[in-house]
Amino acid sequence: MSKGNIHIYRAQLTYKRILNKGTAVLILFVIITGSIAGCGQNAQTTSVETRQVNNLTGNTVNVPVNINAIATAYGPSYESMVVLGQEDKIVICADVQVQTFAWAQKVFRRITSLPVLSNVHAAVNIEELLKYKPDIVFGFPRPNEEKKLGEAKVASVPGKTTTTLADIPEQLKEYANVLGGDSIQKAQQYETYFNQKINYIKSITDKIPDDERPSVYFAGIDLLTTYGKYCDIPELIATAGGKAVTKDLEAGNRTSINFEQLASYNPEYIFIDHGGIDNRDTVEQIKKNTYSDGRYSTIKAVSKQHVYLVPSGTYFWDMGLQKILLLMYIAKIIHPQEFSDLNMVQEVKGFYATFFQYDLTDSDAQKILSRQDP
Repeated sequence: MSKGNIHIYRAQLTYKRILNKGTAVLILFVIITGSIAGCGQNAQTTSVETRQVNNLTGNTVNVPVNINAIATAYGPSYESMVVLGQEDKIVICADVQVQTFAWAQKVFRRITSLPVLSNVHAAVNIEELLKYKPDIVFGFPRPNEEKKLGEAKVASVPGKTTTTLADIPEQLKEYANVLGGDSIQKAQQYETYFNQKINYIKSITDKIPDDERPSVYFAGIDLLTTYGKYCDIPELIATAGGKAVTKDLEAGNRTSINFEQLASYNPEYIFIDHGGIDNRDTVEQIKKNTYSDGRYSTIKAVSKQHVYLVPSGTYFWDMGLQKILLLMYIAKIIHPQEFSDLNMVQEVKGFYATFFQYDLTDSDAQKILSRQDP
């Protein structure tokens, strides 16, 4: 081989070695990049942009900037998402939101097609919930469940028992602050409506003297379960022009008392709400038993046939955003003359059209008021 050919051969060999090294580097790069991508696809959590907000219990929490998947475990949270225009983002809801309310199945567009968390009143199955990969969970105020969600790196906002009427629009506004966007304006719209109705009722009931305010007892779950001073029901009754017999009771929502306590209250009106859950008697059964059980016959509300069932519609009226309808409902019943111009059929229709984007007929609204299914 000539010297010239030897130089050419060596040059070709060097080029092949360089090329082979470059190919090896390229292959290694592809493998590493593919492995990283694979890890990202299989990971339970990814890095997402977050911001800080105050939750309903006053604590600061990190929530995703972009929320596209919502879990509504807490009872009233589904209707709140509807009012805030977020129903399309719900990926899983709670059994009580669907199974107990035929009107929810009729009015809410997606509720019957969603997967359901079972037995949420006892406990939320966090492992089941996480299968649906929510960006945020609107849940119960239960520290153990919040802790599990935190460990799974899932943002959560626990609900809150409203202790004053003002808490109702405030809770919706705090939900809206978490969600951002158009939700904030929708929450403000509800607050404006809420305050207008409060002012309307108070413009009449504030003029009613104390001796013309009837005594009122509010029952939930069963007749001997009631609402004490640490919730907003006594305030609601007072705003409606009544005197809550449990206004000084050291208790919150749905607290058990005995027959002797109820007899000593001797209310002139009894309202029954929240029956039928956890396989308990329905409100219709509770009312029937109240009239048939001779023990109660000496109570004024029973002897005067003043035992009323609270409408429920898409959810219990003693909780959530329909509580403003409950205020008007009680005011009209205990002061029919003063509120003779208050048309509850129109009020229910207006509420559903404005906040649930659903047009009820007069017959529909009357069925809700009569606690009848669609």
